[in-house]
Amino acid sequence: MRHQMNITAGRHVLSRGTCRPARAFLARRFSRSHTRRVLVYYNVSRISWSQIFPFVFYGAELAREYDAEFRFVPVDALLEGREVQERETDIILIQPWFTTPENVLDTALDRLATAHPKAEISFLDSYAHNDLRLARTVDPYITHYLKKSLFKDKKLYFKRFRGDTNLLDYYGKLYGLEYEPVDWAVPYTILPKLRLSPNFLTSPHFIAGLSRQEQPARGSRNLDVSVRLGGQDSYGAYAAMRCDADTLMTQIKGITRSPSNIVPFKAYMNEMRASRLCFSPFGFGELCWRDIEAMISGTVMIKPDMSHLETLPNLYEPGVTYLPMRWDFGDREEVIQGALADEGRCTVIAKNAYDRMASYIREARFVTDMGFLFS
Repeated sequence: MRHQMNITAGRHVLSRGTCRPARAFLARRFSRSHTRRVLVYYNVSRISWSQIFPFVFYGAELAREYDAEFRFVPVDALLEGREVQERETDIILIQPWFTTPENVLDTALDRLATAHPKAEISFLDSYAHNDLRLARTVDPYITHYLKKSLFKDKKLYFKRFRGDTNLLDYYGKLYGLEYEPVDWAVPYTILPKLRLSPNFLTSPHFIAGLSRQEQPARGSRNLDVSVRLGGQDSYGAYAAMRCDADTLMTQIKGITRSPSNIVPFKAYMNEMRASRLCFSPFGFGELCWRDIEAMISGTVMIKPDMSHLETLPNLYEPGVTYLPMRWDFGDREEVIQGALADEGRCTVIAKNAYDRMASYIREARFVTDMGFLFS
């Protein structure tokens, strides 16, 4: 009963009108019925909560496996210097947003370490970009650094990218935009601390569907490609890439595609379930909500090549769970026309992607994957 109340509260943490009682319930005092007490300081945002929610959703399993009890507190008060939770705590997870000033984060971590000298502190990075821009600040305090995707080639963490990320570096050059190189001064000592955590598939609205629903059928889909790309009115290389991607997709002859305008989420998802393919270019980072929205809809995702990243679970296996495209979209017509001409292959890819997500959720593999926190 109490576990189900936790899940219900977790679904309402960001809801207007019910967020206050939900947050208060999740932040209640420890019951002292478990040997490990885990205190989570979370950033209040949809992106960040998708990284936190599985700790709520699998709370009962985590308690059985590791004798651990979780409590969840918004990180704002800690960062603002207003409070440190005075509780007996064994493990602390802290999840500030990436714009948090380094001096503010350093002060908050120092206060945590002083208040809980025996607790292990781990850092939760829910950011879109793949760099480790806060690593030099958090490294002295933490045991683990959890991130939704990691470079396979760890040397890339020490490269000075123009424009501060690998994507701005690439697309800035592609579209003739000048960016200065940025050195995040990442310490080598952070590398053994890096760990993967799941991406958006563990957000409340995805995890619920994957827990109980079957993959939508692919029959009678009347739209070839879903292409609704936000961000075109943004700025810099990100906007240039999105605008170029949208324009290039309109030039492919003989296919039906969605219009470019933004529609309400329900209409968008109905359209996704009516689409054979989904084009999902990068955002501010490689991982996008659209990736999971496509896969959960039984739609085959076409995306710039993801072979440079590790993710948990691996939803980006080329030709198996998605169809890769060149970063400059130069092979877009070949990839799309090839997919549309082979519905049998698309059916298998869509099933592989859905099954990989659903099995991860239904088999509670998150519980095993997070075992390093309790070792």
